[in-house]
Amino acid sequence: MSDDSTVKSLAKALSVLECFSVEQPELGISEIARMLGLQKSTVYNILSTFQKCGYLTQNPDNSKYALSLKVLHLGYIVSSHHGLRDLMLPYLTAIARETKEVCYFGILDEGEVLYIEATYPSMQQQTRNILGERAPLYCTGLGKAMLAYLPPEEMEAILSRPMRAFTGYTLTDPAALRHQMEEVRQNGYAVDNMEHEFGIRCVAVPLFGTGGRVRAAVSVSGPSPRFDPETVIRHAALIKRILGPVQHQLQ
Repeated sequence: MSDDSTVKSLAKALSVLECFSVEQPELGISEIARMLGLQKSTVYNILSTFQKCGYLTQNPDNSKYALSLKVLHLGYIVSSHHGLRDLMLPYLTAIARETKEVCYFGILDEGEVLYIEATYPSMQQQTRNILGERAPLYCTGLGKAMLAYLPPEEMEAILSRPMRAFTGYTLTDPAALRHQMEEVRQNGYAVDNMEHEFGIRCVAVPLFGTGGRVRAAVSVSGPSPRFDPETVIRHAALIKRILGPVQHQLQ
C-alpha cells in the first residue's frame, strides 16, 4: 500500500492476520516472520496484541497462534448483513419511492445502531455511503425503535451509560427516555425530533425476528419542516404497511 493516508503499522498487523488460511490454521512467530519478511520481535508484538484483544488464540502445546471465534463472529456479521440487505432492498426502495424521502435500514449491534442500507427517492442522488456507520440508540429514530422493545434489563443497561447531547433537542435523562420508550411501544414507531442532527427529523418502525425479538428497524428521514405531526403518522403507517410481509420473519 502506497497511499499516504495508510496507517502502516495497522496494515502490517492486518497482513499478519492474512497469513492464516485453511491450509495453515496455526502459525508460529518464526513462520509468520519468514512469510512477511518481518522481524520476529515485530511479529511477536502484533500477535500478542491480537491475542489480548481476543482475535487470536495460542495453542499451549506448540505455542502457535490461530484465529479465534471472534474473527468468525465478524464473518458471520458480514454474511448475515448481506443477506438482510438483499431481503430488505425491495421494501426500502418502495418506502423511499412512496414517501419521497431517504429510507434507512439498521440493526442492533453491541448497543448501537449499525446502518446496513439506505435508499433514495428517484429525484435525489445518494450523497454518502451509510453502510457500516454507527449511531447511538437513545437519540436516533432507528435506535429508539429498537431500544423500546429490548428486554427491560438490556434497555436499562443502555440507559445507564453516559449520553452525549448532539443537539439542544437530545434527551439524555433516563427517566424522560423511559417515558418516551413507553410512547414508542404504544404507537409502534419512534420519532427522532432533531435529536441526533439539527434540522433533521425521522420516523422509524421496528422489525422483529421469528422469535419475537427486535432485530432491526427502518426509518425515513428528511428536513424537519417536511415532518409535521400528520406526516409523521402517515409515514409510520406506510412503513408498517410495506414491511408487513417481512415483519416477524427475520432470522
